[in-house]
Order: sequence, then C-alpha cells, then structure tokens
Amino acid sequence: MIIAQWHDYALAGIVNAMTFIGAASCLLAGRSAIQSTPKVAVRPRHIEAWPVIQRVMLTTTRMGAVSYLGILMILNVATMSIDAILNLMFIDLASRMPVSYSVAILMVNVVFVTGSVLGGITKNTWFDRLSLFQLLLAAILAPMLTYVILLVVPQLILILGGMFAVGFMSGKLDPKMFAIMMPQIDPLLTGTVFGTISSIVTLAAPVGSVGIVLLYNLVGATAACSVVIGMSALALIWAVMAHRQ
Repeated sequence: MIIAQWHDYALAGIVNAMTFIGAASCLLAGRSAIQSTPKVAVRPRHIEAWPVIQRVMLTTTRMGAVSYLGILMILNVATMSIDAILNLMFIDLASRMPVSYSVAILMVNVVFVTGSVLGGITKNTWFDRLSLFQLLLAAILAPMLTYVILLVVPQLILILGGMFAVGFMSGKLDPKMFAIMMPQIDPLLTGTVFGTISSIVTLAAPVGSVGIVLLYNLVGATAACSVVIGMSALALIWAVMAHRQ
C-alpha cells in the first residue's frame, strides 16, 4: 500500500523491518508462556527417509511417492509462476486496467494472501469435507483456470477471483496433507521426512518460474499461459491415473 500510494520503497522497507521487530518483541515478551518439552535420551536409529515417505504416501493418498511429489512439483510451478506472469501481463494490459499498475499488483497480492489465510483458518467450509485427493484436484484446477482467464478474458475482477481461489486451495491442501501424514511418521523422522518432501517440491518452483518467464519474454503471453495450462492438465490426468492404480 505504501509503494502504491507514495512510491517510496525505502519507507516500505522500514515499515516491513518494523513489523519483524514488533513480532520479535512480542515473542520475547511472551517467552515465559512457551512450554519446553523435556529432552529424552533416545538411542539413535538409522532409518532411511524415502521408504517412510513411500509408505506414508501410499497410505494417505493412494499414490506412489514419485507420482504425488511429481504432481506437487508441477502444481508448485503453476502456482509460483502466476505472480511473475502477472507482473509482465499487467504492463501489457495497463491501458485496459481500471486501476494503475502498482495498485493492480497490490490488489492481487492482498487477495492471494487473504485467500491463503482464510483457507488455513476456516474449518467448516464445503472444501473441508473433501478428501486429500479431491483437494489436490481442486488445487490443480485453481491455477489452471486462472491461466485460462489470463489467456481468454484478462479482466481484473476475474484475475482477482482466480488468485483468491489459488491461495484458498493452497491454504486448504497443505495443512490437511501434513496433518494426515504426521501421525503416521516416527517422531524421530518427522523433520527428515517433511524436510525431504518440502525440498523436493520446492526445487521445481524457481526452475519452472524462470522457464515460464523466459518463455513469456521470448515467445509471448499466449505461449507461456498455454504451457502452464498444459502442465496443469498433465498433473490432473497424472493424479487421476495414479490414484486409480
């Protein structure tokens, strides 16, 4: 909002830094309320993380680890690429936008964050009744439809709706996935397993985003959006086929 209103990046940086200082101060002030668990001496065990991940994935998602993590990687590419694509597309669409470029970017980010927060904190919505597999399909469809909007009807209100859906479904999928998997993992391996999953899934985001942005700059918006739509469709088909096996 500061950047959109006053175009002052230095002031925005100072305000951002102050929020971190405020958060740290609150943590220090309430540190006495934080309960620490007693340390228990445990005999070290050498257990490989991958067989555990494979077992947990089959139990919770009815998919192999390679399939589920591969689908999440594609989903991450599609989701993380949207912001960069919008930054470029809004420049081309500036003359048709009802608001300025900076305000449009601000609105998109606010709507996305709002969707993510609401997805995480709401517990009694229709989406909470869905299984993990159904949530995965919905999470794939959200960025896929958003890219269709960018390609076919790039109207700001529709783009905002798509970004809200992307954030909301991400906020629903991730907590449910970890909540279902966590009880099935040895406490000694929790950090290793989830760290491995996060590293594998996150690895695709920067590579995919850079590739999509390069495609946008070299070929155009149509090619970039079409590729991501195709990747999302591939992830959707992959998910359905892997779940049936």
